[in-house]
Amino acid sequence: MTEQAKTRILVIDDEESIRYAVDAGLDFLGDYDVHFAEDGAKGIEGLKSLSPDLVLVDLVLPSISGMEILEAIRKDPDIKRPDRVVLMTGHANPFNDQHLDDVGVDKILSKPFKLEQLKNALFD
Repeated sequence: MTEQAKTRILVIDDEESIRYAVDAGLDFLGDYDVHFAEDGAKGIEGLKSLSPDLVLVDLVLPSISGMEILEAIRKDPDIKRPDRVVLMTGHANPFNDQHLDDVGVDKILSKPFKLEQLKNALFD
C-alpha cells in the first residue's frame, strides 16, 4: 500500500505569534507538512523550493510585500501555482471578489482569527 503524501503548507508571516497560532491550529486539524517563512524573500524561496499545496501569506511583510508574492505566484515560471492561496491581513479587507480573483487569492483571512476561520479559509 502506498502512503499518501501529506499536504504541504507554506505560511509566510513576519509575526511569530501568528506563525505559532497557525502551527498549533494545523497540528490540531490534522497531519500536515507545514513550513514557515518570516519575510517575503524567504517566502519566495519557499515557494520555489517546496512547491506547497496551500499558501498563507500576510499582506504586509518586510523585504517583499504580500502583493509582490502574489504577483510572483502568478508570473514566475519557477513557482508552481498552489492549489489554494489565502491572504492574511490585520487591516480591513480592501478587496472585492473580482480583485481577489485578479490577484490570485482564493480566500482572505482577517487577523486575529479563530481555528474555525483558519480551517474554512484553507479547506472549504
